[in-house]
Amino acid sequence: MKDGRSAARDGAEKFLVCAAQKLKDALYPEGITCDLCGAELVADTRYTLCADCLAHMPFAGGHRCLVCGVPISDEADYCLRCQATESVFLRNVSPLIYEGRAKELVYALKFGKKKYIARLLGAMMSDAYIGSGAEAEIAVPVPMSASELKKRGFNQSALLADEAGGRLHMPVLPALVKVRETMPQKELSGKARAENVKGCFAAAYGDYVKGRKILLVDDVFTTGATANECARALLKAKARSVTVLTAAVAVPQNRVEPGSVGRAD
Repeated sequence: MKDGRSAARDGAEKFLVCAAQKLKDALYPEGITCDLCGAELVADTRYTLCADCLAHMPFAGGHRCLVCGVPISDEADYCLRCQATESVFLRNVSPLIYEGRAKELVYALKFGKKKYIARLLGAMMSDAYIGSGAEAEIAVPVPMSASELKKRGFNQSALLADEAGGRLHMPVLPALVKVRETMPQKELSGKARAENVKGCFAAAYGDYVKGRKILLVDDVFTTGATANECARALLKAKARSVTVLTAAVAVPQNRVEPGSVGRAD
């Protein structure tokens, strides 16, 4: 028979579990309105978007770069960004192009604190991953520093990894840590982004990472600088390979025709 202290502890645990579920329900409301514009959903859809937002959502399709996944207009295998940049990860998979309504979704998640949008983006990301033919065993979110996490209150990459990983029946492991502060990447471009994040990530859970195919999860693929540094840390820990999964991929600003620069291998 349990003593009074054990019973009280069990009661407290049940209360916390119930409170956590209520909090989750509040953060992730049932899909009765469009996650983007708030319009009422008049029919069941795979994604919690109204017909108008879905029709204008910039999904990534057509002929795409074999590394970053951005659409390209000719028959080249690589976009200009990836022709001129060495990538240590295998490839990036994204369901969306980072513009228009897709950009609004990511902003609402990151800066509007609408955490429930991670459910929508996670569904899109898992569908894109399945359709890509990529292979991975463990999902790893891109980490934030302690101060960044305190300022924002949550790590959007961790939310996306949980959502996508759950749909893919893939374990999620916080196998990376950010070991130093960096400037916001959105304030930098090109080479400055790479220098900003150089050496700022380290691998944890080395025994679990070793020999595994890793799925690195982030919100946006812009220049690949963050993905490269995270991949380097994971490969240093003897990961077998690293594939990147993001909600959206940004189109390079310099729209030079692909094929004019030799890709770095």
